Amino acid sequence: MGVDEAMQSPGIGSFLDSIPNGACILDSNRRVVYWNAILTEWTGVSSQSALGRDIAEFIHPDQQHVLSLILTQVMEGGGAVYLSPQLHPHFIPAPYPNGGLRIQQTIIQPMRGPLPGENTLLLIIHDVTEMVRQVQAYRAVRDRALQELEERTRAENALQVSNRKLNLLSSITRHDILNSLTALLMYASMMREEAEDENTRAGFEKIESLGWTIKRQIDFTKNYQDVGVKSPQWQNVQLIVHQAREQLEGDGFRLESRVEDLEVYADPLLSKVFYNLMENSVRHGERVTEICVSYQQDPGGITLVYADNGVGIPDSEKEKIFRRESFKNTGFGLFLSREILSITGLAIRETGIPGKGARFEIRVPGDAFRIMHE
Repeated sequence: MGVDEAMQSPGIGSFLDSIPNGACILDSNRRVVYWNAILTEWTGVSSQSALGRDIAEFIHPDQQHVLSLILTQVMEGGGAVYLSPQLHPHFIPAPYPNGGLRIQQTIIQPMRGPLPGENTLLLIIHDVTEMVRQVQAYRAVRDRALQELEERTRAENALQVSNRKLNLLSSITRHDILNSLTALLMYASMMREEAEDENTRAGFEKIESLGWTIKRQIDFTKNYQDVGVKSPQWQNVQLIVHQAREQLEGDGFRLESRVEDLEVYADPLLSKVFYNLMENSVRHGERVTEICVSYQQDPGGITLVYADNGVGIPDSEKEKIFRRESFKNTGFGLFLSREILSITGLAIRETGIPGKGARFEIRVPGDAFRIMHE
């Protein structure tokens, strides 16, 4: 059976017309002996019109020389060739109805005949336009993300440098103020001791009291100057709770900690949060003998619970204590504790019953905690 007769076989034609790709067969002279329905749809050239014509008539003009050499090489005994869409995107130009050429991926497969001169080439042409567009879109998104990451990293580095400079300036300024304040307190103390009447002595005592208040506030700024400066990190809650306990003077309460395996992702000053809670319990709880730290897990995350057995906090003050509206002179501690926690999406509120003790709940989202099992 000759090449032309083989191409007339209904089996081959039906198969090539059924595939969702362009397909054509070339004889040994590179003339078209088969042209499937998809190529007709893409190019507008009917099968009857394409038969017998040199394939060079259909190849993109910019690629005719290179592709002609490739076809000759395969026809003369070379193996199958894959033409990538990057180098040869338009083997046979096939426009879309709304403009633009289809991006193609072409396979040239030799088919050896039983007799000399009966070798043929099968060309399978895939339309990969949508795939290429998706890859290009992905690369564009990736490039934007990398650029944003680079810009963010650059901004974070600049912010860290700025924070270090501000902290240095703050440290120097704080040192100078404390030196002047120390001198002021010394003179106020001397003047109080030398005062000849009670009213004058009381005035210098007031000056001293205000001076010590200023000193405490300045010392407080030293402890919290690094809020948000250092990167958040995973921290063992059991460890930081006990570290906070060790910073308090005296053993006025029993601590129960049931968070052995829990780690949370938070600012490195997380220990200050627990220190503030314990200090407030000791200073304002009036009768605190027990403090318990535990947690409850649910589908959305965990709730860290800090509870004492003191007098509690009145309902009218539960939110004020976080807004620097000082309840019993709690100062900045709880205000800054909320700020420290918010850096990594943690939230704190007071939910205790007045008269039965304070209860602080710290909400930790699912991506900011982990349970470590040995």
